[in-house]
Amino acid sequence: MSQSRFEIDVSAGYSRPLLEAYGENVVLSTTGGYILIDNKRLLVSDNLGVDVGYSIQTFIKYNFFRSGHLKGLFNLGYNILYSVFEGPNDIYGVRIQTFSIGTGIEVSPIGNKKFYPAVFGLLRLNYMGGESYYHAGLDFLKVTPRFGYAAGLNFNYTLNKNFGLFLGYSYSYDNLWNKQAEEVSIVDEHTISFRDKASSTNGLNHDRRVAYSSFFGGLKFYIR
Repeated sequence: MSQSRFEIDVSAGYSRPLLEAYGENVVLSTTGGYILIDNKRLLVSDNLGVDVGYSIQTFIKYNFFRSGHLKGLFNLGYNILYSVFEGPNDIYGVRIQTFSIGTGIEVSPIGNKKFYPAVFGLLRLNYMGGESYYHAGLDFLKVTPRFGYAAGLNFNYTLNKNFGLFLGYSYSYDNLWNKQAEEVSIVDEHTISFRDKASSTNGLNHDRRVAYSSFFGGLKFYIR
């Protein structure tokens, strides 16, 4: 089935935090002035205390061949990982957010048919930030650039010459490269650096890797 040179894919999905992003032992201090994750504040916690999330992604695809076997990808995305707990007067928890810009390739082994699978890989620049919260924000992570990747597979179904549907799964590691120890203290104690690389003096026992899996679905637009 011959396809257009360009496609636009828009999706939304459920994300599950992994590695040091995931954590359950999140408690509110007796004064309500800060949050502890495994008895440590967000600045130096061993994990980031989030347990669920969602993602919104947009892909612009260029078909190198009319058959659709190989496509170039440009990606803009947003992912949030968070936790929610019941406090005395309001909910509390942690939010970790990533805005991504990426590029990569997609391979469709059987080409563009009525129904076809595909696998993809991306290298991404990720702007990461977040906060712990109760009523309002308590500790704020400064937005910081990191480099990472995403890879996954999707199953596509062509409705007609203009539209299609797809379902998929992906694995993302948002701070594989450019981790920072951030030894310098911050004047505002509630605006903190995103420390994700362990050192002997910055309070981290090990690196904090922000990874997550995502299950998603969306709509394809074929541009002819």
